[in-house]
Amino acid sequence: MLIIKRVFSTVLQGEKSKFREFFELPQQYDYRTWFPMHMSVQLKIMEAKLRSVDLVIEVHDARIPITGRNEQFFNHLYAIRPHILVLNKCDLIDMKKYRGKIEDYYYDRGVQKVLFTDCKKRMPKAMNDVKNCMLEALENTPRFNRTVKNEYQAMVVGIPNVGKSSLINAMRTHSLKIKKKAVESGARPGVTVRIQNRVRILDKPPIYIIDTPGVLSPNHRNIEEAMKLALCDLVLESHVNLYYLADFLLFWLNKSGDFSYVEALKIDQKSDDIQEILAKICASHGFLMKNRERWDFDRAAKHFIQIYRNSTTFGDSCLDNLYFQ
Repeated sequence: MLIIKRVFSTVLQGEKSKFREFFELPQQYDYRTWFPMHMSVQLKIMEAKLRSVDLVIEVHDARIPITGRNEQFFNHLYAIRPHILVLNKCDLIDMKKYRGKIEDYYYDRGVQKVLFTDCKKRMPKAMNDVKNCMLEALENTPRFNRTVKNEYQAMVVGIPNVGKSSLINAMRTHSLKIKKKAVESGARPGVTVRIQNRVRILDKPPIYIIDTPGVLSPNHRNIEEAMKLALCDLVLESHVNLYYLADFLLFWLNKSGDFSYVEALKIDQKSDDIQEILAKICASHGFLMKNRERWDFDRAAKHFIQIYRNSTTFGDSCLDNLYFQ
């Protein structure tokens, strides 16, 4: 049995050696432009609102539970306010595999409460968990200069397109049975561009919540972190080259040992060459340019990325999986 394990380990190491160990972009391609400095203005406005805020709810994407969180939020917003971390889009990861590991990671680092939601499906249990956690935090922590108020006010923060507005709408529908959207939400970054008017989400006790625009960290990230954000559609697509994004997705799947893309893309074998993969996608799906004389690589790249974003077709959709090995 030991011999078999050693042989299998050797084969696995041989498989991994076929693939890239690092991801690189052409020197002329500057991903740092994805993180506009003007977002810091919104952060200052949010900070100015803190005197009227009792609780800060931070929403993040469960597919990247560690990568991409704006480290400025701690110092500027919730260092002296109760804080809840909500990981949205949890339906896109293997919760049985990752829930306990993610909770342990954050509880070991002092985060008081970590919750998981899927605001599109508005699961009653998840919404109840958020409501109960909010009430516990609000009723059991000091209110500073707001002790005379008989109402509570929370602020939702996070990077773009993680589901902040969707969480507010889901909480309002769940608690007050009002189906009409209170704040605008959408499947792209930048729908909320400024701090919104407060929204009532609960009557007893009266709780209001403030929606805020997504704020990315201005610090220059490394390439892998930036590409993970782009893969999860947390960066404006007009800033991103889909060819390089598809190449990073291929790199990451191979690095993680997840070759489920072969079946998902309906191709015959794995590869570390994105051009080869895109050509196989085109051939498998009949993706041709309008002149019908060349493969449509752009369409193939978009197809590859969309399969990742919209489903759990791949073996592992958590892009921070290597943190938990």
